[in-house]
Amino acid sequence: MKLKFNKYERAAGLFIILAFTGVIMTALSAAIKQGWFEPKVVFHIVLTDADGIHQGTIVQMAGLRVGAVESVDLESENKIRVSFYVLGKFQDKIRENSVIQLVRPFIIGERAIDISVGSQDLPMAVANSTLVARDSFDIMSFLSGKNMNAGLLKLGEVVESLQVLLNAFADKSRAESLVRVIDRLDPLMKNLDNMTLQLIKFSRQATDDESFHKLVKNLALTTQEMNKILPEMNKQNPEIAKDLASMMKSLAIVTNALGPAVKGVEMELPGAGQRLVEALDESVIVLKAMQKSYFLQSSVKEVRSEEAKARLPAGKK
Repeated sequence: MKLKFNKYERAAGLFIILAFTGVIMTALSAAIKQGWFEPKVVFHIVLTDADGIHQGTIVQMAGLRVGAVESVDLESENKIRVSFYVLGKFQDKIRENSVIQLVRPFIIGERAIDISVGSQDLPMAVANSTLVARDSFDIMSFLSGKNMNAGLLKLGEVVESLQVLLNAFADKSRAESLVRVIDRLDPLMKNLDNMTLQLIKFSRQATDDESFHKLVKNLALTTQEMNKILPEMNKQNPEIAKDLASMMKSLAIVTNALGPAVKGVEMELPGAGQRLVEALDESVIVLKAMQKSYFLQSSVKEVRSEEAKARLPAGKK
């Protein structure tokens, strides 16, 4: 039996077919936009606190949704492994210098994993590898019960330390000591300033005309010459070191002996020195008088002429 449709039934059937086709096309379009047919590249990160991160958490890059979290696993204490995927068309944007951090797009919204675009000069991140995540400050996480309690405990410890400090300075003697220390800081800073200026002057003098370089160079030459001379001295006179040591010991004995003697007559030293000069003057006078005598006058002339000849150069004799 053949079914016959009137024109109204045919119009209604066509409308249903078109509507069903539109729904399918819309679903396919939405699936394509959501990346359901795009290849997915999986990465991993390790966090110490995964507060607000769960399966389905958005993964974004430059404000665009590029993936989502697949799983969150607690491996050990303060070690949470988060696995997420990124659509294949965004894989080449993830490089070795890409920064991964947990952010909150809105102050009271859910957290998301944000990936920065890496430099094109660096190699791409390997699929299924573990990337490094950076901690970021989140005011909502800070105001949570866990972090708030830890912050209050720290604040209590700070208040206790301030209380100890206030009790210490409540003592008048300690406060006065602190004031004296502060008063001495100004002279200290002035002395440090003067010392700095002197050091600057010294450094300028040392570097002026390469003086310091010349000094070091001369010291090096002196050291080289000494290295040449000392072996020869040891060869010529092996006993020179023993003689020098003996001489130093003798000099020390003489110095120790003269010390008490000089100390005993130190009050008379100025007069003794003056008398010594007078005695030398008298000796000169006596010698001159003896030279003028009849017996010594001719001998003195002969000696002076011999000395004058001896002092002449070899060519003029």
